[in-house]
Amino acid sequence: VTTSTRFAGVGAFVNSPSILGVVASPDKPSSSTALGQSSYLDALSAPRGRLPILAGNWKLNPATLDDAASLLQGLADSANDASRSVEVVVFPPFPYLSTAVSMLAGTGIKVGAQNCALETSGAHTGETAVSMIASLGCEYVLLGHSERRSIYGETEADINAKVHLCLGCEGHPNLGVILCVGETEEEYDAGLLRSIVDVQINKGLADVNQRDLGRIVIAYEPVWAIGTGKVATPEQAQIAHDAVRQTLAGMFGDNASERVRIQYGGSVTPDSIDSLMIMPDVDGALVGGASLTADSFARIVEGGATSGL
Repeated sequence: VTTSTRFAGVGAFVNSPSILGVVASPDKPSSSTALGQSSYLDALSAPRGRLPILAGNWKLNPATLDDAASLLQGLADSANDASRSVEVVVFPPFPYLSTAVSMLAGTGIKVGAQNCALETSGAHTGETAVSMIASLGCEYVLLGHSERRSIYGETEADINAKVHLCLGCEGHPNLGVILCVGETEEEYDAGLLRSIVDVQINKGLADVNQRDLGRIVIAYEPVWAIGTGKVATPEQAQIAHDAVRQTLAGMFGDNASERVRIQYGGSVTPDSIDSLMIMPDVDGALVGGASLTADSFARIVEGGATSGL
């Protein structure tokens, strides 16, 4: 498919006076101006060269171990060449992690934890240390999700500390991190997308060594789209992901930033995955509700494999 066919109408979109809720004015440029129209259009025709990563965040679901085992069996049965051609990760609740690691062994589907403690041991009732998570066979930890930020009051400093705990986990030098960033609807409407993700990434990855950047995935999740049924258009997602990559370039350099994978999250479904994945800076998806059904998640993985390579 040619670039002109895949992105028909993008030029009109970039020139639109309102993008991502930002209304152009003499003292407030639109996102297309802020990101640079030429760099955005260049990105559309650039090769990706990054392995797509599709992840399912189960959140506080399902209700019982039997239900979790049924879902895991469905995922194991759906594993095929498509799922093995991309990276696939699921994030069950803590009580199901050991079962997930066991049941998904040999399928190519990896298991991650939805959070980790700020401490490594001691009198911290109800907490789970990153060493405990890694010792189960988990390969990723999800950090900075908007629900952890807004409901449980996690700060940028907390998230950064957890990133370093994961990267420094003794005996587990390949433990990965998916760092979530994204703006609220109010921030979106105020045109603050770029500023918000810039702050979250700069603070979340503060003092991270460039050599560890390959272990980090960024999940851009507009808060207004999480669980609401609203989905950013593919062009909106591309602009946001380009902003994320520009922040990474400012921190780690252009070459390093081009190697970092950026997922889109926010009511991703089997119907929306194909159009999202053809965007050159969309390297996968962090899926919520649609990951709780094996068939729908398998379709999303297939879409990531066929459209994202």
